[in-house]
Amino acid sequence: MAGAVDHGASPQGAVAASEPIHGVLRGHLTRAQLESVLTEIAEVLAKRPATSPVLLDCSAMTSYDLDARHAFVDWNKSWRSRVSQVAIVTSNRLYHVVIATMSLASGQNMRGFAELDAALAWLQGRA
Repeated sequence: MAGAVDHGASPQGAVAASEPIHGVLRGHLTRAQLESVLTEIAEVLAKRPATSPVLLDCSAMTSYDLDARHAFVDWNKSWRSRVSQVAIVTSNRLYHVVIATMSLASGQNMRGFAELDAALAWLQGRA
């Protein structure tokens, strides 16, 4: 099951490019579910004047299809000029190794984090 995307709007409705775009991925991740969330993220990126960070909360994700992982790498290759960095939240340490590999494969500045606060600190330049 895929989740919603938070566009990072301020209370006044303005969207700062530096505000992370949040996506949530839950349960077993299929390519179709991933592409649904990434399409929403891409729509937000296209409206922003500059590059933006992306935060994916995968803390409730239990597993994924291999083609979903390939699609994620391809998406990051395509959007890396608009995405400043990608933080992925998961307590699964094996996924952190996979994330490092995906970062190399896509050329995207991407890191895995066990805690949401640490991911946000990195995205906001506080870590």
